[in-house]
Amino acid sequence: MDKSDTRQRIIEAARRIFLQKGMAGTRMQEIADEAGINKAMLHYYFRSKEQLFKLVFAEAVKEIFPKVEKALAGDLPIREKLLAFVRAYISQIREHPFVPLFVIHELSNRPTEFFMEPEKSGAPQKMLQKLMQEIIHAQQRGEIPDYPPQHLWVNILALSIFPFIARPLIQQLLQMDDKAFERFLEERTAQVARFLDQALRIA
Repeated sequence: MDKSDTRQRIIEAARRIFLQKGMAGTRMQEIADEAGINKAMLHYYFRSKEQLFKLVFAEAVKEIFPKVEKALAGDLPIREKLLAFVRAYISQIREHPFVPLFVIHELSNRPTEFFMEPEKSGAPQKMLQKLMQEIIHAQQRGEIPDYPPQHLWVNILALSIFPFIARPLIQQLLQMDDKAFERFLEERTAQVARFLDQALRIA
């Protein structure tokens, strides 16, 4: 078998297991079994579970960030731009639900390092700084309520991310099986966009 094919099979297997169990709950043997190889071969390609998880995460970010960045680009009015961000962000996180959990894990283990790495922080920070300025200018023009931009941004992220981070809790409290929760996520984008649209209207 071609080495590149084996490596890709491992990555795809790891993605599936990480989605099911997260990094902490995943064992390398499970990834090897899912990929149809032995554990020794898995370690030949990837020294540790952490190395493999970071690769899976990096590939997900490469897919997520350009689409989210595109939603925030252009000259749309700020309310429409934020709504476009919500739609793009939730859509991408649904495809890669382990991403928020990975970020929380990394921040918990090395909070002063994770976002100090240029490839993880540079472009997102510049994008966020630009958006903060657009929000402030829109408020000064009276287009949206005078709400602290930082809190507005954090509220948007919380509304978008929380269901993915708290899935077990939500399913237990709301008595949802996996199919019901998937339907809930399908509705989530429209509901968050509707909530945000109302919050950003001038009375």
